Amino acid sequence: MTGRDKVGESIDADWLERRDELRSIDDWRVEGRLSLQAGRDGYNGTLSWEQAGNDVDFRFRGPFGFGGFRIHGDLEQLRVKTTTGTEMFLKDPEEDMKESFGWSIPVHSMRFWIVGVSDPSEPADEVVEGGLLEELEQHGWSVTYDGYRDHAGFLLPRKILMEKADVRIKMVADRWRISADDDLL
Repeated sequence: MTGRDKVGESIDADWLERRDELRSIDDWRVEGRLSLQAGRDGYNGTLSWEQAGNDVDFRFRGPFGFGGFRIHGDLEQLRVKTTTGTEMFLKDPEEDMKESFGWSIPVHSMRFWIVGVSDPSEPADEVVEGGLLEELEQHGWSVTYDGYRDHAGFLLPRKILMEKADVRIKMVADRWRISADDDLL
C-alpha cells in the first residue's frame, strides 16, 4: 500500500488503540461552523454539539439568528425544534427526518464521526494514515477528514465532510471541550 492502510487489510495497532480511546470519551462539546446542502436547499451557520453519554444536544443557528434547529435527546428518542416553531419527536431519526424534511442527517453516527472514529454499531470501511482516520464509509455515508488539532492530549478533527446521495455536510471545529471540567478551547 502507498502509506494508506485500510483497516481489515493491514491493521494498524496504534490506530485501533486510538479508536478505542476516542470511542470511550463520553463527555465532550464542539463548537464551530456547519454547511448543509440538501438537494437544492443550502444552509450555513454555527453549530454547537454537546455529548454526555448517550444524550446529545445539537444546535444549528443560521446567520443573524435566521433559520436553525435544535436536536436533543438520547438513543430512544430525539426532539427536533426549529426556529420557526416546528417541533417533532424522532424514534428513527434518519427515516423520520427524511419523511418530514425530504433529507436527513445521521445524528447517532455523527456522534462518533465528529471525534474522528467510526460508529461501533455497524461495520465501516476505514482509511487510516499515520494513525489518523482520513476517510470512512458507513451507513451509505462517505466521511472525509481534513486536518486534526491537539486538544487535552487528543488529536481531534478540524474539518469533516460527510456525504450521502444529495446531502453534503461540511463541518469546521473551532473549539473543543473534553469532559465537563475542561475549558472550551
